[in-house]
Amino acid sequence: MDQELVRILTSTFQLCKQFGIKAVTMDQVAQACGMSKKTIYKWASNKEDLLEKVFMGVADRMQEEVTSVMSDSSGNAIDKLFALEAFAEVRMRGEEDQLLFQLGYYYPELAERLKKKREGIVLEITKENLRQGIEQGLYRDDLHVEHIALLYYGHILAVHENVISEEGLDTDALRQTSLRYHIRGIASTKGFEYLNQLIQSK
Repeated sequence: MDQELVRILTSTFQLCKQFGIKAVTMDQVAQACGMSKKTIYKWASNKEDLLEKVFMGVADRMQEEVTSVMSDSSGNAIDKLFALEAFAEVRMRGEEDQLLFQLGYYYPELAERLKKKREGIVLEITKENLRQGIEQGLYRDDLHVEHIALLYYGHILAVHENVISEEGLDTDALRQTSLRYHIRGIASTKGFEYLNQLIQSK
């Protein structure tokens, strides 16, 4: 990606976090980047177009990071889910969820496109993990992969909605509870035994 565009997108994202999506103007973006507005408009036709590039880029980076975590993690399917949880505790602190909530209020069509993209990322990763766990004998072999992936995605959405609505909520503990709930619902006897070993070791 062109470095000029990277600079614009990064600055816009930081401004959105600092001031909120509604308050950010193209003038502010130009000033923050040390560029003319004409340069900004070379890359984005208007504010909504700029926001789409920003948040689709955030989704792309999330996909790259999560895919890397899952592929780099040694161990079985359950180990990979715990590795993803550890990544989430460090990387996902609710800021992006707050911004997506704002995006849905002010730019609902853009928010819907972004939601579909994020949904596709999460579903694909979940389905791959389910298939791997079934092959390893850690998950039950009677699972309907498509249905479980959809249910788990809905569970993740519910967790994130609580992150937005509940002040002072321990989001890391909520994620841990959610993950254990998910695994217990899909685990075989072998998977239960392995999960209990992991929990006891922690």
